[in-house]
Amino acid sequence: MIGKVPISRLSLWRVDDRTKALAERVPCSPLTALLLRMRGVSEQDVSEARAWLCPSLDDSLDGLALSPSSREAALLWKKMEGAERVVVYGDYDVDGACATTLALELALASFREVRYFIPHRHLEGYGVHENIVRDIARNGCDLLVAVDCGTRDIAALRAAREAGIRVIVFDHHAPGDSLPEGAVVVNPHAGGDDAARTLCGAGVLWAWARIEKIAPADWLADRTDLVALATLADHVPLGGLNRAIVTMGIGMIRLSKRRGLRSLLLETGSDPGSVDGETLLMKIIPCLNAAGRLGLADTAVDLLLGSADLAENTRELVRLNRKRQSISAEILETALPQVAGGVSLVLSDFSWPVGVLSGVASRICSESGLPVALASRSSDHVRGTLRVPAGVDALEVLGRLSDGLLSWGGHRFAAGFSVALKDWEGVRARMDSILRSLNPFPEAVTAIEVSPEELTEQEVRSMEEAGPFGSGNPAPLFFARRGGSLSFEPLGKDGRHVKVLNGGSEFCAFGGAPLIGCISDSHGWIYRTRINRWKGRSRVDMVIESIVTDDGSLLEGCDS
Repeated sequence: MIGKVPISRLSLWRVDDRTKALAERVPCSPLTALLLRMRGVSEQDVSEARAWLCPSLDDSLDGLALSPSSREAALLWKKMEGAERVVVYGDYDVDGACATTLALELALASFREVRYFIPHRHLEGYGVHENIVRDIARNGCDLLVAVDCGTRDIAALRAAREAGIRVIVFDHHAPGDSLPEGAVVVNPHAGGDDAARTLCGAGVLWAWARIEKIAPADWLADRTDLVALATLADHVPLGGLNRAIVTMGIGMIRLSKRRGLRSLLLETGSDPGSVDGETLLMKIIPCLNAAGRLGLADTAVDLLLGSADLAENTRELVRLNRKRQSISAEILETALPQVAGGVSLVLSDFSWPVGVLSGVASRICSESGLPVALASRSSDHVRGTLRVPAGVDALEVLGRLSDGLLSWGGHRFAAGFSVALKDWEGVRARMDSILRSLNPFPEAVTAIEVSPEELTEQEVRSMEEAGPFGSGNPAPLFFARRGGSLSFEPLGKDGRHVKVLNGGSEFCAFGGAPLIGCISDSHGWIYRTRINRWKGRSRVDMVIESIVTDDGSLLEGCDS
């Protein structure tokens, strides 16, 4: 969906003499140097610029304060070597599935019998559940390894302790007032340093295994593919540590050592040898995510493990993702106008599948600049997701409602919650009132103004040196002023898409047919570049993301 950005929110950067000087000293292309300056890298500090372009994993891990319990967890793990009854307990999103896979492979190298469990999103919901722990205990368990969950599950892990089960938690979610008694919790948000707190759940487990020498460094390097997927999927900040992990992980994915990922890449029409972050974010991660959203996350784990049902699992993930896309589009079409039109910031429809709501809420929040919560019925309660823009803390919002919630947790910008069915209308009204009282400040949209003719394939590839791109290190956006001759041509067969021809440059406006008038009246548009590969040939496509609309401000800023 093409968004609209008022001109007052647009912040433009252009290449200037200082940027050119930095490019010569690094060396890199001027646009790459401009990206570095946009990230806060000083044009005076060439070493900082070079470190950004080539982050060192060893340097990032050296001295990393992961958790005060890191050493204790390692001692317990080694003490338990040879154990016959070990259970890995994970989560149903991509981070959870990747962390579960990594934990299984790590545990199988140390223990004799290992099995895993991931709760059903709709039937059980997120976290370690007390009734499931009691079932695990009845079936026999000596060590429970919780990944990407567990930090807030006080009662469930107390039940594990009472059953004589040793517990290690590897997590990255914010803790509550206390940590589970009797469990060894490795969570950077409970005593780790700033760099460690940027890790996703799989990243916490991987870094712990590397720092504590639980497995050889080369063995762990082979498994950075899992951590790269989890890091990109969870939208954690891509500082030096995470970019180093993702860079190594993408390299591993290109080598196609993991049969399941290769199968999924081929099924989605991707070339394994030229995988990049965009391929993973746009094609692979949504398929892996669809398993836990509309089916069982076990399908994603089994594919990552390379199970015997590889072809069947691959097709199932692609099918589920197409279904997710269709359902999400329908909900978005209904919900976005209500939020943007001020009807309500908290919407629920008990026919909505709970698993797709987080993605839709993120899109609505991004498009509208408003906080939004979406909810649906899940068994005998209501389960929802909250997304907030900059300047709002989702956990603080839910904390104010905690007396009416069954459970809640997550991150600053994204959190989930559950409510008893009988309490939902009251909680919904209170939440809507709180969200309406907030004053989120829309973030500036930062773009580079450059002649489209300069964005050659070589230049676009050069800018990728500043990647991988994602949270905290966004992919570059560009601005094109409307001017000169402007015309439109159909793109595709269904009439929904158009080509925008402006002053000799061509832009793709996917879903832009109804917006031709808006484009014609705009100041210009924000677009991104992508390298389109087809039958051995490649070209640079310029894809419109947002239309820059008039709000009475002047378009003359330059922050370079």
